[in-house]
Amino acid sequence: MSVKIICPYVNDNEINQLKDRLWNLPVFFEKDQARIGSDMMYQRLWNKFSNDDIFIMHADMFPMEEDIDNKWFTTLLEYVEKYPEAGMFGCLLLYPAKDENNLFFIQSAGGQFTNGNPDHFGSGLNIENSGKFKEELLLDENQYDYVREVAWTTFGGVYIRRSVFNKLGNFSADYEWTYNRDVDYCLRAREAGFKIYQVPVRLMHFESKDNKHIKAQDANKVKAEMRNLETLKNKWEKSDLYKTLDEKIDD
Repeated sequence: MSVKIICPYVNDNEINQLKDRLWNLPVFFEKDQARIGSDMMYQRLWNKFSNDDIFIMHADMFPMEEDIDNKWFTTLLEYVEKYPEAGMFGCLLLYPAKDENNLFFIQSAGGQFTNGNPDHFGSGLNIENSGKFKEELLLDENQYDYVREVAWTTFGGVYIRRSVFNKLGNFSADYEWTYNRDVDYCLRAREAGFKIYQVPVRLMHFESKDNKHIKAQDANKVKAEMRNLETLKNKWEKSDLYKTLDEKIDD
C-alpha cells in the first residue's frame, strides 16, 4: 500500500523534535501560513497526495518515548492489511500525564456521543493548567487492547484509505474553520458502507496547541466552532448513525 503521513503545523519551533522522531517514515510537513485551521490543511494535503492512503499526524503528537524506531507505524499498517472492511483506523491517544500508579491518562480511544454531543472515550484533562473538564478521567489500563468498531474517530492519529476519499471527496461545505468536520466525515463514511476501527496503537498527544493558538487570537473562531456543532446536530442527530458504537471485532 502507498501511504503518506501528513502533518500540518502553525509554529516552526514545535515540529523540530517531531521531525527527528519520524525520521524513517513517509511524512510531509506543511505550515498553515494563512491560519485556515487544521481541517482545511488536512483536506489540502490529502488532495496533494491524491494516489495515497493518508495518515493524519498532529504537530503535537509523538510516538511513545520507548518507540525509537517507529514500530507503531508498522503495527498500524498490519491492522490496515488485516481489516480491509474498515476505511479508517484510529490510534489510542494518551495524554503526557500519569497517575500515582504510573498509568497514562487517555485522551481519546475513539469517538462516542454523550448527551447528544460528540465526545471521546477518554479526554477531560487540561495539560496546560493540570485542570479537568470531566469528573472522571480514563486511565490506560490495557482495557482497549483490542480492535473495536466505533461511531467516529478524531482526525488526528488516524489512517484513512484512499477509497474513502475517492467515495466521499472533501469535507462538507456546510462547516466553518475547524472542529466537528471529522465527526461529519466519519458519519458520511459509515453511511457509504465503510467501517471505523480503533486499534491499540499508542501515540502521545499534547492536544490542540495549534487550534488553541489560533482561537486565542480570534474570538470569531470560537463562534464558528459552536455553529459547526449546531450544523452537525441538525444534520445527524435523528440518524441511527448518531449513536455511540463500541463493538469488539473478533479476530
